[in-house]
Amino acid sequence: METLNKKTKRIKVRGTGTFNPADNSFGFEPFQEGPSTQKDVKSCAGGGKSWLTTGSDPSRMISLKCKASSPDPYSDLVSQFKALTKGLKPKKPVTQTDSLRVVSESGLQCWLDEAKGEVTYTGKLELANHTCDWQAEILRQVQLVVRRLPASEKFNKVINTIKKGDKKV
Repeated sequence: METLNKKTKRIKVRGTGTFNPADNSFGFEPFQEGPSTQKDVKSCAGGGKSWLTTGSDPSRMISLKCKASSPDPYSDLVSQFKALTKGLKPKKPVTQTDSLRVVSESGLQCWLDEAKGEVTYTGKLELANHTCDWQAEILRQVQLVVRRLPASEKFNKVINTIKKGDKKV
């Protein structure tokens, strides 16, 4: 009969150790024993970790870690975050990528998503600077959209493809 060498994992346990000098005995009493407060624990390269807490109001937790001597700590933390949250999908894009931006000037930005055939535009208006003429400022931004988009080769390419009927959105 074969015997398997099983390695036992050492576990640190908090508690109180007592030594009785009368009979040279040692006793240990662990404290705070109970079920784990973490479930669905996932870890990634670099030391990041995500888990769900247990209890009456469970929470999703993420812990990121990088060395202080890292040449690019931001990149290390972002890569861990992406690895730990790849199963989570946002309802809306958090931000538009710069590669999709076709207009960026005077408080106005437009993004073109060729795959979806969508244009997203945002305008920023500082009310303190435009208290009386806020309508004129919004009209100016709308006119910028109308003038700048046709100047974008990407935009014209998508519009022409849709007009030809090659791509239905």
